[in-house]
Amino acid sequence: MRFFVSSTWLILTLACVDAPSAADELPTIDDGIRILSWNVSDDAFVSEPRIFQALLGWANPDVVLLDEVAPSASGEQLIHALDSIGSDKKEPWTVNFGVSGGRQRCVIASRMPQKALPEFASIVPYPEADRRHLLEKMSVQESAYSAYSMEGGIPVNGAIILAGGRRLLTVIADLQCCGNDPNSWQEYRRRAEVRAIRRLIEQILERTSVDGILIAGDFNLVNGPVPLVMLSEPYSPGDAGLIAAELHHPDGITSWTWDGRGTPFPSGKLDYQLYDPQSLVMRSGFILDTERLSPEVLERHGLRNGASGMTGRHRPLLVEYGWN
Repeated sequence: MRFFVSSTWLILTLACVDAPSAADELPTIDDGIRILSWNVSDDAFVSEPRIFQALLGWANPDVVLLDEVAPSASGEQLIHALDSIGSDKKEPWTVNFGVSGGRQRCVIASRMPQKALPEFASIVPYPEADRRHLLEKMSVQESAYSAYSMEGGIPVNGAIILAGGRRLLTVIADLQCCGNDPNSWQEYRRRAEVRAIRRLIEQILERTSVDGILIAGDFNLVNGPVPLVMLSEPYSPGDAGLIAAELHHPDGITSWTWDGRGTPFPSGKLDYQLYDPQSLVMRSGFILDTERLSPEVLERHGLRNGASGMTGRHRPLLVEYGWN
C-alpha cells in the first residue's frame, strides 16, 4: 500500500476483497455512484476496526461520508480501515479530513477523483450575531461546557466528486444535538448551522458549475423537520430543491437510523441523504444494520447479529445513485 500525506489530503492504493452479492445487498452498477454516509460516533474505525471494515466491505461504496469523527483519529488509522474494501474497484482512495467542527469533524473519502473547496478548507465560524444570541440563551454551565463550544466552528465539510464525467457537490454535516423544545438554544443553533451551510453552498454555486448536489449527515431532527426543510429548499432559480432518499433496514420496514433502545429516548430517523432529483436518480439503497440478516450474509462478511451496536448508536446509510 502506498499513500501520500499533504495537509488534510491522503491518497492511497488499496488491496481488494470479495464484493457483496446477496439479495439484500446493492448490485454493482458500472455507471452508478454508491455513497455511504455515517455518524461514526468519534472513531469507530479506530475502536472497532474489524467491524468497521466488515460493514464497509458489505456496502462496497465508491464514496464514504463520515461525521462526528474525533480529531484524535488519524489519517493512517482510516487508511488502514479502508484498505480492504472492494474487489471490483481498483482506484485509490482520496481522503479529505475536515478541519471545522472542533471535537466533531467531517470526512469525505472517495475512490472517484474529488476536488477540494476553499470554503471548507478552514474553520467555518458561527456568524457573530448567532453566536451572541446562543450565548445569551445558554446557561452559565452550558456556555462553559467544552462539548457545546463554538470555537471549533460548524461541523461540516464539502468537496466536488468527479463521477461519470460530471461534478457532484457533496457536503457532509453534523448538526447540533438535543433540545426538543422549539425555543431551545439547541434548535436555534441547528438552524443557524443550516443557514451558514446554505450560504457556503450558494457561494460555491456562484463561482463554479456543478451537475448535482448531495447533502448528508446527522441532522438531529428532535424538534421537527425545519432544519431539513431549510437544507432542501432550491439553491438556484428554476431548481426543484433536494429530496431525502427513502431508506429502510434490510427488513424493508424499519427506518430508524439512531438506536434509542436502552435509553430514555425513542429510536428515530436522525441521519439523511438529500439529493437533487433533477440531476440524480436513486436506484436503490438501505440502512446497514446486522440485526435479522441471514446467516449467509453475516458469515460472508465476517459479521454477527449484534455487530452494528458495537460501533455506536447510528447506522450507516447506503444509496446507489445514477445521473438523471
